[in-house]
Amino acid sequence: MSKNLNLIIIVIMTLVFIFVPIIMKKVVWKKLLSQLDNEQYDEFYKTLDSNACKFSYQAFNREYMRLSGYLAQRNDAKIEEQFDLLKNMRISNKQKASVASRGFYYYLEKGKIKKAEGMLSYGKSYIDEKSFKNMQIQFSILMKKEAKYIEDCKDILNGMWDGKSALDNNKKFPVGTIQYLIGLQYSYLKDVDHMMEYFTPALENLAGTPYEEDIRRIMNNLHVS
Repeated sequence: MSKNLNLIIIVIMTLVFIFVPIIMKKVVWKKLLSQLDNEQYDEFYKTLDSNACKFSYQAFNREYMRLSGYLAQRNDAKIEEQFDLLKNMRISNKQKASVASRGFYYYLEKGKIKKAEGMLSYGKSYIDEKSFKNMQIQFSILMKKEAKYIEDCKDILNGMWDGKSALDNNKKFPVGTIQYLIGLQYSYLKDVDHMMEYFTPALENLAGTPYEEDIRRIMNNLHVS
């Protein structure tokens, strides 16, 4: 009887150790998402620093989520500090790649060429080859205003779309973005005919986005109607 009781206790304790952390992790995650969605930032950061969150998530995951809060608040000073903190943590190569990619696109949007280049350098050994090449292309075109990736972008475009079939709403934006990048490079070369070959369909595919506004600005500067 005693052996059976001990066995039952061991089984119960094992189940507790297995399922309680899983349940707690889900509860904490749901709470964090709700607070972030509702812009309850003070509560969000308190939850991140709670014992329940520390028990459920490793330090990197908590600090990466904290970065999401700062990004949502557009708190540039805190974002800078958080990227520095994450880069100096002892983390896996996959996590380093994630930090580098997120940092690169943040600085790309901000137009901070040195910071974006720094994130490229930091992530070079950790980001997969295809993603890194795409980041290099965007850095070259958008930050350095170079026109050396026209053929690469055309290859990407041809791999996404046959150029004839109708585009559904899910494909319009990615196709339009590549068309924009090709047209942008031709604008650097002052090759208006080829620029408009890609800007014209891009205007339709990127209607209502910041890219449309930028295309019209470039066309106006080059006196193209």
